[in-house]
Amino acid sequence: KLGATITSEGTCNEAGCFALGRMFGNYSTTNPFQIVNPNNRLIIVWGSNLADRNNHAHFLVEKAIRNGSKLIVVNPVKTKLAENADLFLQPFPGTDFLIAKYILNKLVTSGANDEHFLSQYVDNYTNLVEEVKKIDEDKTFHQTGLSRKKLTELLNLLIDNKQRTLFIVGFGPQKYFYGGRNLNSIALIQIFLGNFGYQGAGFLFSQSGFNRAFKGPLIDYLTKSDNASQNRRIPLINLGSSLSSNRYKMLFVYNVNPVSSLPNQNILEKSLLREDLYTVVLDMFLNETTKFADIVIPVKFDLETDDLMTPYFIPGISINQGGPCPYSECSSNYEFFQRLAQKIGWQDDSIFQESQKDIFKKCCGLLPKFIQDPLRAKGYYIPFDGNDVPYNDLIFPTSNGKIQIHQTDIEIFDQNLDLVLKRKEEEFYLLSHSHKYFIHSQMGQIHGEFEKVFSKIFLNPYDIESVGLKLHEKVLVSNKFGEAKYILGENSNLKPGTALIYSGLPFAHSDYKNVNIFTPETSEESRLSGAYFSAIVKITKI
Repeated sequence: KLGATITSEGTCNEAGCFALGRMFGNYSTTNPFQIVNPNNRLIIVWGSNLADRNNHAHFLVEKAIRNGSKLIVVNPVKTKLAENADLFLQPFPGTDFLIAKYILNKLVTSGANDEHFLSQYVDNYTNLVEEVKKIDEDKTFHQTGLSRKKLTELLNLLIDNKQRTLFIVGFGPQKYFYGGRNLNSIALIQIFLGNFGYQGAGFLFSQSGFNRAFKGPLIDYLTKSDNASQNRRIPLINLGSSLSSNRYKMLFVYNVNPVSSLPNQNILEKSLLREDLYTVVLDMFLNETTKFADIVIPVKFDLETDDLMTPYFIPGISINQGGPCPYSECSSNYEFFQRLAQKIGWQDDSIFQESQKDIFKKCCGLLPKFIQDPLRAKGYYIPFDGNDVPYNDLIFPTSNGKIQIHQTDIEIFDQNLDLVLKRKEEEFYLLSHSHKYFIHSQMGQIHGEFEKVFSKIFLNPYDIESVGLKLHEKVLVSNKFGEAKYILGENSNLKPGTALIYSGLPFAHSDYKNVNIFTPETSEESRLSGAYFSAIVKITKI
């Protein structure tokens, strides 16, 4: 109504969802309960630390292992699951597509690919077949940091368990400049093996795509999408550069902690310090972003409001009955903006007259009856049981019902595309995932005893010795985007050549620098999310 500019896209899984959506018509293709289906014999957890990030999937995987499924873990970091895996592959970050090309090459040249599946259910696969036949194996081993033996073990387990293999892929592989293509290259392994349409098989990334049909009407109603579509939009990850001009004089921040989570913090912080920019932050805690606010509005936790929730990992929807908020001055986002509208003089506008209870009831009424009934009876709705196989007819929601392989999916195998492969010997790949106690930066305030973890940069002990550094000494970390001092820590779970600085620093008054001063503002190529892991740094003595 103000004609304000709205941020779009995000910092999470948007690039991967877009890429898989182009390939399958829906980025969600597999029922997560198939993890524990008796037909499953092999689970591959690729680029995900389930024990710290996804306790739902971790529980199901542990159960599947007890039932006899084998486990393969592919990750630059040795995770808890990797400790007891049947096979652990620890590649350099961002080289997933090279692993995929090697596997596809061996499947094609040995005739182990599922030719019937490809010819009946996949478009444009013949061009990809010709591309993957071209491979420099020694270069692949060097660039991935994996041996022929490890890759052959992976290949053999895949072939031995065709139609009984399920992939669980995390968000890490799509956080590079060409992250969507990188993710799709992993999916191509399952496509060439024909591992879709069977119980105990498939590809799990994000399951929220199964919610889109029933969430669509709710989102249209809540956002007044016809009106919102007229607002100018800028990508969230480009907030810093967008604010650097004098075009914007006022900023409202809610549901996000941008000074913790956005890339290239140097540009963002400089923009937020503009004297002619008035910044309003709605949050539950004082944090990195509130330091730049002219006014901070205290808001409620989501658990203190009645709402409808779509669960993490498992598709479906559930009712949240809000508990009492002990602070009378706190409001929900909606309550705040409703009061603001009244102060402006829009109290007679029907948009701002509904109470949150009215909105909640209206949303419930917009859901189909087959969802409303279990919501009333149990408080939740899950669209699948343990035996359901989405797209078991192998007709996918694409223009012609087939899986689509695009030219960009083939071009990922051109190694000139990804700058990460051009790392120099004295440089380190920089990983910046969240510490397990700070996965959600807003909730991190309750774990203040772990604040010092953000003062450190971690290396494998081999790297510390090889570059002549000493544990616990201060070092200078730098690249073309920024530099900062950190204390050197060791982490034997890291791949040599890889550095780790934890992201998610939540505290308002901290002496430690946010790792995102090193991450590029240049987005993943879809422009939907950040290329956080396409960062390389130097580490030198002070």
